[in-house]
This record gives sequence, structure tokens and C-alpha cells, in this order.
Amino acid sequence: MALGFLTFSCSQDDDANMDEPQSNVALSATTESSGSSNARMNDRVIVNGFATSQFAVGTKDVEMRYAAKADLLAGISIGNISLRTNVNTSFHNEASKSRNVILVNNGDVRVSTIAEGRSPQGNYTEVNFRLFKKTDGSSNDPMYEKSLWIAGEINGKVSTIWLTTEKMIKARSQNAAGVEVDGDTEMILSFDMDKLFAGIDFNTAVDANGDGRIDIGPNSADGNAAILTRIESNLETAVMLKRK
Repeated sequence: MALGFLTFSCSQDDDANMDEPQSNVALSATTESSGSSNARMNDRVIVNGFATSQFAVGTKDVEMRYAAKADLLAGISIGNISLRTNVNTSFHNEASKSRNVILVNNGDVRVSTIAEGRSPQGNYTEVNFRLFKKTDGSSNDPMYEKSLWIAGEINGKVSTIWLTTEKMIKARSQNAAGVEVDGDTEMILSFDMDKLFAGIDFNTAVDANGDGRIDIGPNSADGNAAILTRIESNLETAVMLKRK
């Protein structure tokens, strides 16, 4: 990789990061919303008519991309640095494992650890991860056979949203400079509820089978396919990397 003389705009895999200076890095996940512009009911944030009481997501194959410290010190603009990947680090080995992380529990926002370990110093601008569908354990587990699960209420009626896809998600840093790792650093993946539910009016969701619940999921008896499609599409831009 050339330093200073040639610049690149693409990303590349670089397994030679064991020779770079490394720091302790922790990555957690949580959720957020604008709050001030949303109504609240029993401490649950209501976004576009959905009051969230539970939110969990499955993650696996988490890989972080960064601008190497040496490139930054060489004076290369971060936009022209070829990003490296932190594969083959203790952090990556831990982050690659399949896990379910709880973002909201009983209406309370949670911060759940994804991984901790050593990772190269530099400015981290991307996190790529794959949704993980849980297929083991009890069928009574609300995350069973799901990769994302949100429970709450729509107009006082019990409602559930879920996905089963194991699609790849790319989360970009909150600002172009990324999150600097130069010593012990805590980072967070933030799932923005306003972005996730953008363009959706949950008042249009229906209980088509009349069982007293509103279900929004693949092959749901209630239908609501258009809402589910929008949520899945919104997910692409609803996750952001920040410094904790």
C-alpha cells in the first residue's frame, strides 16, 4: 500500500495488520430516536404510531474497516485512503461469532456488548455485519427463527415486527473522519428508530386474521407486506457507528 505518493478511493482487504500498533477496542449496540419529537407512553418511544417495548437483533461476521494510522500521519486525506479491514485480530475473532443483542427490554433502552479485543489503531469509518437468524434453542424464544424482532403496540393492540433474512448491513461512521482508535476505545452501533420506521404510518397496519394481534413479518397472516418491505429497506441506512 503506497503512502503519500499514490492515493486510492476503493477499499481493500489487508491481513497484515498484525504489524500495526493496536489498542483495546469494545463495540456495543443500542437504539435511539429523536425522543423530543416523538410521543412517549409508559417510557416507550412511539415512532410513527409504533410503541416499542422489545427490540433484539442477531449479528454475526462483524468486520470493521479503518484508515490506518500510518496513512493518516503521512498526510493522506481520509477520503483518499484505501481502507483496511481488521480481520485476523482478537477483536474480529470475537465479533465474528453469532449472537443476539438486546437493544430495548421492557421499554428501556439497553446497551449490549458485541465484542471486545485488540484492533489496529486508525480511524474507523465502516462496520459490516450480517444479520443472524437463530435456529437453535427453544421455539418459545421470541428470537427463534428470526434475525430481528421488535415487539410493542399499535393503537393499544399488541404488535410484532420481525425479519428472517441474514442480509449484510453496512454501517458508516457518524462523521467522515470516523472514530479514532489511539488507545482504549469504546464504539457503538446505533440503530436509529426514526430512520428504521421512516415513511411508515403504522395506523395503516391491519390485523387481517382477527386474532387480536398485528403481525408484520414474512408470510404473516395479517399481510402488511408493504410495511415490512419498507422496514427492511430502511435498515440499510438506519445503523450508524459512533464513539460511545
